[in-house]
Amino acid sequence: MKISLKLFLTIIVTTYSYLTFLFAFNGYPGFIQDSTCFLPTAYFINHYHQLINPLYDAGIDPIQHRFLFYPPLFPWAVAFINNLMPEFYNNMQVTLAFIDILGIIVLIISVWVYSRKTNLKQPSGLLLFSVIWLLALFSFYGVQEGRPEVLCKFFIACFLLNNVYQSKRFCNFNNGLLVALNLITSPVSTFYLMLITFGLLVYRNEFKLKPIVQTLIGFAIISGIFTIVYPYHLIELIKGLQKHSQNVIVNRFSTDSFKNFITFYVTYAYAPLLIFNFLITIIYTAYVLIKKYKILSLVLLAILTCLVSYFSFKDMPMNYNMLVLSPVFFFVIFVMFSHINNIDKRSMLSKVSPVMIVVLLCINSVGFIRKTLLFYTTKNEKVSYLDFRKEFIGVTNHTNSHKKVCITFSLWPYCLDQYQHITLNMTDTSIQYLMLQQLYSGVSEPQPQTNFHLVKNNFIIKHPKLWKIPLGNTYPWFQTATYERK
Repeated sequence: MKISLKLFLTIIVTTYSYLTFLFAFNGYPGFIQDSTCFLPTAYFINHYHQLINPLYDAGIDPIQHRFLFYPPLFPWAVAFINNLMPEFYNNMQVTLAFIDILGIIVLIISVWVYSRKTNLKQPSGLLLFSVIWLLALFSFYGVQEGRPEVLCKFFIACFLLNNVYQSKRFCNFNNGLLVALNLITSPVSTFYLMLITFGLLVYRNEFKLKPIVQTLIGFAIISGIFTIVYPYHLIELIKGLQKHSQNVIVNRFSTDSFKNFITFYVTYAYAPLLIFNFLITIIYTAYVLIKKYKILSLVLLAILTCLVSYFSFKDMPMNYNMLVLSPVFFFVIFVMFSHINNIDKRSMLSKVSPVMIVVLLCINSVGFIRKTLLFYTTKNEKVSYLDFRKEFIGVTNHTNSHKKVCITFSLWPYCLDQYQHITLNMTDTSIQYLMLQQLYSGVSEPQPQTNFHLVKNNFIIKHPKLWKIPLGNTYPWFQTATYERK
């Protein structure tokens, strides 16, 4: 790449990093529901030196609340990075922002290494394309999910870099390490990486004893270390994973599937047209494999496609099982654009395809642009997390010692020191007060709650707009409605 292009891209990534950390320090955007399953564990690791989560145990250990339903590397990593920072309420968001940015940097390095190794030509439109590509990429990253996929994206980006750079001595060994690290982070994306690793060995004609052994040695080293340091019996984790997967995947079905498909894969606010990035990646990869007569690799790609579709579409809100492959999507899209720009300019493919890719990426980028605009257009009227914290302490001071305060899922980072007096389960009979956040509720006014009466309303009635363009249903801050049991 030319110096000017590298400098320009560095400025864009630096700006993104600044915005991402700015958002994180302000607790924006608020965590969504699944974050309560994973991130509080990091707090209890640092403060109680135990791998537990009293806010969510998946029904596996309701007495001790041990973290047994998922591999623990994600909360371990978050706890480790948190420990290096001064303690404050949004340190987990800042930690995730750090991992998020690191993953993007690794992916960009992968693209740069690919460009150098393939002597990529630099057409005049590459600079503009790179800008749009980055903005779209930023939309597909983000920390609001609060799930292990944030760390998995980093490992997948490292996996890409490892295979683009392709060290003769350590490439397969590193693949084994990264698959194992992913395994102790999230099982679903590990299935993806295993198939991709197998496919790469076949594609490179390396499905032989030595490369396989090298891969297995890397895998075995991480697995062995994990077996030694894991604080509970490994069989308990395996049983916990089995029970959890039965509950959240096998026995879980999406209702109103078509509507939810549109919501989570087409109009999804954080990553619009996600499904098309997936399809383009699969179609272009299949095209390359067919052209090179890599039939077994093509079969593995078909299996991977089925696997991603199953884990993503079994219940439509589980789009994180597709988003985790964002580093692969954007790497392949960059390669595809580069390839098309290097073929005969008179062909229809070279005229139409780049335009289609750029249009897709422009629509993708709306996710990050909207998130940024929503932050700046509402910040003057924001209810900060410190405002909520004061409100929460006031409520807990009026709560009976044997009663609890029920909070919604973006509020838990500011209540962890009172974890014995809070719950996220609205059916808990010990609840005396409800504190319901307006964020993600989609409503302008507090709704009636059975057996509770409203005692304080901080909801903001108006909708966030840029001039007359709507940016969302509610202001993305910490305004709440408080209810007391009748």
